[in-house]
Amino acid sequence: MMLRHRCLALALAFAPMPFAASVGLAADLQPSAVEATDNSAARNFAYQCENGTRLTASFSSPEAAPGSAELVFADGKTIVLPQAVSADGGRYVKDDLEFWIKGKGAMLTVGGETTNCTTRD
Repeated sequence: MMLRHRCLALALAFAPMPFAASVGLAADLQPSAVEATDNSAARNFAYQCENGTRLTASFSSPEAAPGSAELVFADGKTIVLPQAVSADGGRYVKDDLEFWIKGKGAMLTVGGETTNCTTRD
């Protein structure tokens, strides 16, 4: 019986961090705060991608559930992506567009084509 409890304790200790907590960590990169559409604090990051794409991402506050990311591209196109399940980093998906962040890096996938992006913020 004691061994079963130790195994359970180890499994819980090494289980992936809850998604909301991982988004909270990703949002703590100290960007400037702006007002989001639901009056909660959001975080803004400017990204430059290897394929030349430039965008600004505004992330909902860690307390917002469900989370979201608003992407504003250099051409003015705006899209809001709901938060999706991720074992690592913050992942936002809508239709054929996916934005997956971890630290100062991100992967932007549009229509099956992926490019790596970075932020200095």
